Amino acid sequence: MDENSRVKFSLSLEPAFQVIYWSICWLLFFSLLIVALETQTFNLILIFLTILVGILVFYGLGSTLRIKNNSLNLSYYRGIRNKYIPLNEVKKITFSAKREVSLCLNQDKVVHIYLNIKNKKKFYEYLKKNAPLIFLEEKNKWDELSKIE
Repeated sequence: MDENSRVKFSLSLEPAFQVIYWSICWLLFFSLLIVALETQTFNLILIFLTILVGILVFYGLGSTLRIKNNSLNLSYYRGIRNKYIPLNEVKKITFSAKREVSLCLNQDKVVHIYLNIKNKKKFYEYLKKNAPLIFLEEKNKWDELSKIE
């Protein structure tokens, strides 16, 4: 892989946490809307709710996966929570039928990340082209059902 290559993909939060996070954002937004329609004037609560909704949306949309200098940089909430994984530690990447991508590391650790379908396809194509040493596996939804039996 090129030492100076920089690629960025948009990450999603873990599905259950994502539902909770965006539900809180929508709850605050509609509370803001109700306060604005009921009071019909600017007041401190309206300004506070506007700032709070703006901050939550700003940080919620800022989760990224960057590939830079032969390492994966997982950055959640615009850099509040970071995780660096050198590409030479990744031995296998499994792509599920849904949004989950599992990174199997050398120390028998597994890191789960979540990408939307478009970014998952871009990530797969990028790794296939630029990181031939990493084993890429596509998990079929029927594989998961066979484990249940």
